[in-house]
Amino acid sequence: MLPLAMAAGVAAAGCVGMEGGTLGDPSPTPTPLTEETGFPCDVRAVLETNCAPCHEGNIYYTTPLTTRAIWLSPRGDGMSFGQYAAAQVAAGKMPPPAAETQPSSDDRALLIAWVAAGMPAGACEPLTPPPR
Repeated sequence: MLPLAMAAGVAAAGCVGMEGGTLGDPSPTPTPLTEETGFPCDVRAVLETNCAPCHEGNIYYTTPLTTRAIWLSPRGDGMSFGQYAAAQVAAGKMPPPAAETQPSSDDRALLIAWVAAGMPAGACEPLTPPPR
């Protein structure tokens, strides 16, 4: 398993943050709503493939992990849902070893690095929960 600091260094280049004006620019360029609230597209792809099958439909978890806002939300134990999820991924507990789909080491590093960077926004939409 990759330590959190190592994973952050490995995948930090893959994280997409908010865009806008340059430092010192008195009127930064406004960004579209999805750029302020969405997932980075590479992170969304990892979540869609490896996490959504269990978590987006509220199947095994009380909070579906479908939006960046949920990932940033506090759990009540001093951690956000994203920090907790990254810790579980780093420890090899998520996805469970018996899960059909397992992320590659690069995908794990990308997710861990995104969380370590503060879960910056990106231009891709939230995950869509399946119909109930």
